[in-house]
Order: sequence, then C-alpha cells, then structure tokens
Amino acid sequence: MLQIPLTDADWARVQNLFPVVPSGRGRPRRSDREILNAVLWVLQTKEKWHRLPATFPPQQTCYLRYTTWKRTGVLDQVSERLPLCDPALSAY
Repeated sequence: MLQIPLTDADWARVQNLFPVVPSGRGRPRRSDREILNAVLWVLQTKEKWHRLPATFPPQQTCYLRYTTWKRTGVLDQVSERLPLCDPALSAY
C-alpha cells in the first residue's frame, strides 16, 4: 500500500503532472501535494469525503480538485507512476 503522506521520492515521480498555477487574489491555493495526499487517503481507506481527517485541506477543496483531476486524466497518470495505488484509483 502506498505511504501517505507521499514520500519525497513518490512526489518527485508525479510532481510534473501538476502545473504551477499562478497565485491570484483571495486565499492562497492549497498545494497539489496536500490535495493528492487527501485524495489518496480517501481512495485507500474507501471512506466518504466528509470523513477526511482535519490534518488534510478542507474536504470541498479536495473533492473539487479530485473531480478535475479525474476528468482531465491526471489521476490515471498518477496511477501509472505510482502503481501501488492503482486498484484504489480504478475503484472510483
């Protein structure tokens, strides 16, 4: 099973899948690494989004980013580079 939070080595394998988004107005954007850790936690534990521990970013933020990544194929690419999480990613 994949270690959460991601190790620096695992993050390095997928980091380039997440382009740097320029900071605009308002609240600072949550890091993709934090969000990916939360998404992988939900997928591995098969818990509902509302049960996401408070150590992760807000569940709404994580879910919205998850749906975007799922729609654009980013999660498929993550599962190719981190094969230990492949069964979890295909379950959703």
